[in-house]
Amino acid sequence: MTRISIIVILMLFATSCKKDETPDSVIEVPVGQLELIESYSIDVPEPSGLSFGPDNNTLLTVSDHTNQVYEMDMQGNIIRILDYTGKDLEGVTYNNTGSKLETFKLEIPSNSDNNGLEGISYNTNNKLYYVVNETNPDLLISWDANSGIISENKLNFASDYSGIFTDPDHSLLWFVSDQSKSLFKCDYNANVLQVFYLNELKYEGIVLDDSKVYLVNDATAKLYYYQIKKD
Repeated sequence: MTRISIIVILMLFATSCKKDETPDSVIEVPVGQLELIESYSIDVPEPSGLSFGPDNNTLLTVSDHTNQVYEMDMQGNIIRILDYTGKDLEGVTYNNTGSKLETFKLEIPSNSDNNGLEGISYNTNNKLYYVVNETNPDLLISWDANSGIISENKLNFASDYSGIFTDPDHSLLWFVSDQSKSLFKCDYNANVLQVFYLNELKYEGIVLDDSKVYLVNDATAKLYYYQIKKD
């Protein structure tokens, strides 16, 4: 059986003060349009997180209900369930280098059991992992296994952050927000370049293939396929 290396993230917490209730200033950015092409019901309860698998021909997601990792085809049919069980899994990413399984702990201050590490994506250009903390605090973290946390950047453009995807071909980061019902196109410094509005809550995983956007929804247990409309 082909051996693949993946990293999943769990909710890890430490004590912190309450998040500042003062709202951040509104940043006006161009609004893009998405066209829903297809949606597929998937046999994964409460899917959270999304990643391309080997050769970008399959998709990986995790369930924060079963705490398992699933490999699916591009229509959401389960190919296999990976031999791994975690606890409160929230994100997954694929890395085709290395085969050693290890566990790493990222301690991010939080004041609630519902706020913590929520999304992860591997950047093949700089060999870093990008991790988002959902809220309280709203953070983008860059990390690698050798150095640990490289940087932490405060985010302020969404109500929460439920998924992230790195696009190394175009030097972009993409964020999906459950509570804001939005998809954000950003540069590597998390400056918002464009926003796309979604019609539902609970989108919690994202990958892109050029102008094709794949999203999983925790509440509907569906895989959605959108096309970014040209301006």
